[in-house]
Order: sequence, then structure tokens, then C-alpha cells
Amino acid sequence: MDEDTLRDRLWHGFAQLQMLLGGQAAGGAIVEEHGVVASFVPAAPDSPTLNAAIALEAALEADVLRGLADRYEHIRIHRWGVWTDGSKRGVTRVLERAGLSMSSSSPGMGAAIDELVLNGHAPAAPADLATVGHVNDLAYGNPDGRLERTLAPLPPGVLHGYRADHGGRPASVALALHHEQDCGVSFVATTPEARRQGLATDVMQRVALDAREAGCTSTSLQATHLGEKLYTALGYRKVSDMQLWERRS
Repeated sequence: MDEDTLRDRLWHGFAQLQMLLGGQAAGGAIVEEHGVVASFVPAAPDSPTLNAAIALEAALEADVLRGLADRYEHIRIHRWGVWTDGSKRGVTRVLERAGLSMSSSSPGMGAAIDELVLNGHAPAAPADLATVGHVNDLAYGNPDGRLERTLAPLPPGVLHGYRADHGGRPASVALALHHEQDCGVSFVATTPEARRQGLATDVMQRVALDAREAGCTSTSLQATHLGEKLYTALGYRKVSDMQLWERRS
């Protein structure tokens, strides 16, 4: 499968996940216009993850960006952001001119399902969304349970949760979103005491096997730089530089 197709599927799946997260959050709202998907969550004024727009086209109109800024200001959002592919210079130039700064850059990766290295050894089991959020909170050291609170209210059946256990407890997790023949993977995390034992690989194997069974032909994800090695070993390749540009008041 060619890189352009994988990149396109990555970003459209990413936008679909943003719509789920932002739309289901307390008081959240979603806007789709001019090739942009944006979520507005006044209950999380300091979260550029929930209050974020995703630029899906090669260009971004300055008037559209100003409209987003006005709306975020109106609902008193202190931090909001715009996600874009780093190769879209028409978008990044508009963001720079508007005073936004790039706060993070991470590899967007993808693969055809048939290209993955699947060994058939996938002991991971289904997990509910609250469990996926809880393990992510443990992995990232969130004492307030913010990710569990974010995921638990989402409608069942849309996102598929997975877990691998260590010592009788959930220790490695992931979410999968099947969208237009792509399996978008997110919220991959392993608790500190269970790392380097192959649990994340087990989870990713189960995700891929189920996606293939469901008729997906590709899979995509946003990797951390630490996780990139794992995904490369499974057969993923980098297809995008996923940049988050932020505005802070």
C-alpha cells in the first residue's frame, strides 16, 4: 500500500477519534468546515488535546483559523492547538503568522495489514474503556485519573479496547478504531513495572488480527519516539510528521 494512502487514512482516522473524544466530553462540541475538524471542550480549558483542530487539507484559510481562535476565546479556553502534517507548509505558514508555536512532533505510522509481522501469538484480551484509561493514567503518572475519566463515558462498541495482564492485573492496553478499512490504534500504554516483557507486542498482535478479521486492510497510529521501535518491528513505517501547534493565552 502506498504512502499517500496510508497517510490519508492515518489523518482521517485521527480526526474521527478527535470527534469522539471532544464530542463526548462534558459540554463538548464538534465543528467540521473547510477541511478542518475541531473540538471545543470548555470543561477542559487547559487541554490542547481536547481543545484541538485537525487540518486535513493542504492549505488552511486564515479566516478559518481566526474563527476557531474567536470561538476558543469566547468559551475561555487557555490552551488550544492545531494538528497538521509537517509537510503541509501552506498550513504551517498560516499557523506561524497567527502566532501559534509548534509544541510537539511525533511519528505518524502506518502499514497494510498484510505487511505486518504477525506470529499468531496474541494472548491479549478485550478490555473496557475505563480499564484502558486507568492503565494509561498509571503509565503516565496521572494521579487524577484524567484519561480514565475521558474514556469511560464514550459509547461502547465504537472503540475496541485490549489488555494484557501482569501479576493478575491489566498492565498493557490499546484502543482500536475501525474506520473506512483502517484500524487506527491509540492509547497504547504499559505500566512501569510490566515494561520490556513483550506485553505491548501481545496487545498489538491481537489488535491487528482482529482488524484483519473485521475486514480492515491497513492500520495506522501516532507513535511516541520511544514506541517507534516496537511499531517498526511489527512492520509499521513512518508516513507523517504529526505536529501540534499551540496557542496559549
